[in-house]
Amino acid sequence: MPEVRALYVLSSSAVAPRNVTRFSTDSDFDLAVILDAPLKEDEWRPRPADTYALVRDRLPSWVPEFSFHLPVPWGKMEVNVHQLLFQYEADPRTTWNSDKCDAYGNKGEPLFDRESGFEALISHKTREQLERLEAETHRLHNRITWDVREIPLRMARRVGVPTGHFVLSGALDEVVDWMYARSGRLLPNMKWKLYSLEALGLINGAQENLLIEAQQCDPLSMVDLERRCEVLGEFCRSAGMDLSTGAIAAVRKAYQQANHHLLGDGAAAFATLPSPRFVPSGGCGASG
Repeated sequence: MPEVRALYVLSSSAVAPRNVTRFSTDSDFDLAVILDAPLKEDEWRPRPADTYALVRDRLPSWVPEFSFHLPVPWGKMEVNVHQLLFQYEADPRTTWNSDKCDAYGNKGEPLFDRESGFEALISHKTREQLERLEAETHRLHNRITWDVREIPLRMARRVGVPTGHFVLSGALDEVVDWMYARSGRLLPNMKWKLYSLEALGLINGAQENLLIEAQQCDPLSMVDLERRCEVLGEFCRSAGMDLSTGAIAAVRKAYQQANHHLLGDGAAAFATLPSPRFVPSGGCGASG
């Protein structure tokens, strides 16, 4: 079809050198169709669906529904046809998240790519996302200093032990994301995150066992919450994260200055003596 710019197989069905996913009889078959269609600059919208609605009369009628089933020897297999408009994706206002970059850059097999245009676009969007990951690494490191122990235990005391376990489960996800981000790797889809850590060589067997221990949970037990906090902290230390009091304070201060202080390290300091006040940076008497 002349309007097809590219055609890619994705995820566990794709043969790609950096793809560690596994195909099984529980797998879907993911196919991406990238189309060419005229698009005016003022037709771009933040939500792709809103742009698609504007150009619907320019799209070919053969484009299928997203999901359908095909007969296979083990029963039926779901086929998902991901549909992209090349002109929309190539617009500099369109950003790709880490999951999307990983899906096309690491888990995509090109069946057809006119003049390798979509491959070049994947590389460009991936570079942009990897640059953003550096900031994400600092954000996750800051969050982990709170969520691996301090916030779960504090919330357990404030509103109940189940909330503490819930917060710690979120911290587990933050730690996994940090492992990818600090290694300069794209964050994969949630269902492949844990498996890919060891498959990509980012953790060893002992570290994987720590993550498994940290997942185990008695949601009504404060003792078990303490155990989970300690295990997840042990994993972080094994991965090279310093969780000493001084290191935590330094990480938090650096993050706050970079992201929440208008003046960064030039912000005024609070002093209580001789009276409560803010002392401008470089001023005297800032202690108290």
